[in-house]
Amino acid sequence: MAAYFHEDFQDVYGGVWETIDAFVADDPAESVLLPDEIAAVLAEFPTEEATAGYVISLGCCYQPQPNDGGYRGWLAEIARRVSSAVGGARPV
Repeated sequence: MAAYFHEDFQDVYGGVWETIDAFVADDPAESVLLPDEIAAVLAEFPTEEATAGYVISLGCCYQPQPNDGGYRGWLAEIARRVSSAVGGARPV
């Protein structure tokens, strides 16, 4: 999280989804693993509060907006988008 969603991510990448696109482009081998990693995080941290605490502990400087569905909804959308981008990955 800290590598892409650092305090200047909007200046560097232009926005949240552009940041995800950059990750997929920069590291396709890791990208294909991301949906399963997100599924594991959502299972291990089953509440919004627990998920938020974990994501923040990873150095994430993005705070999901109300229409993102909190950290859990945001992570699920990341998994969905990455699955679509890399093809064949299991959606959350």
